[in-house]
Amino acid sequence: MAQFSEKIKSIPGEFSLDQILSSGTIAQVFLCTFNNVRAVTRIDCPAASKLSIDRDSEVKILNSIKNLELAPKVLYQDEPAGILIWEFIPGIKPLFNSGNKEHCLKSLGRELSLIHNTSIPDDCSDIFSNSMELYGHLLQDTVYEALYKKASSLFKELYFDETPKVLSHNDLNQDNLLWKNKFYFLDWEYASLNHPCFDLASLVNTYKLDPSQIHDLSIGYGGDQELFAMERLKDWIEFIHYLDEIWKISVNIISEQLSDEPD
Repeated sequence: MAQFSEKIKSIPGEFSLDQILSSGTIAQVFLCTFNNVRAVTRIDCPAASKLSIDRDSEVKILNSIKNLELAPKVLYQDEPAGILIWEFIPGIKPLFNSGNKEHCLKSLGRELSLIHNTSIPDDCSDIFSNSMELYGHLLQDTVYEALYKKASSLFKELYFDETPKVLSHNDLNQDNLLWKNKFYFLDWEYASLNHPCFDLASLVNTYKLDPSQIHDLSIGYGGDQELFAMERLKDWIEFIHYLDEIWKISVNIISEQLSDEPD
């Protein structure tokens, strides 16, 4: 925590850090108290500035879906300092193998559909496309270039169809979904315009949903059932596996570049 002491001095009002929730190359996340409110703060590491993420766009998107009450409320932002504080939401990581799994999956589909049907603010960055471009640049002339080209080719094949693009979360892993009487979607740093199948396939892949569970998810989502065709989802999951590997490689490259920079 000591390395962040100077940064947090700029936070107005009453603020105190509590326990650390996660620590990574991109950011560190803490439980905290902000003006007597239980909250969570994310403090960026230097590597965050090297990725194609836009903290201002993230906050604009969170504000645009505030009325849905499916994501944490932003309490404070200092983009230059890389600080974001949002309300703490107590909840549990959802499991879909219990007796109420049908209800939960239908609820999840319905709530994701609400997000996908929200208009993205006009002045937000196209973070997904920008990230793909960055990964291509980082992996160019490396042993991983062929992997990127394969992933990029598959993405273009899947993305450029007639399906309307939507506001997508773009990072629906088990750490970013909470359940407390309804679902809450966390960590919106990669949110941007994307094909709806990316989020849908991410959920299927993350929770290893079987065909019956996918059907329940689709009923809640209430959209085009072609989006839930198994072969289509399998192709998107293949791309997601490529992307996960590419992201890890890219972050390692960025970390090495930063370590080589003079102090």
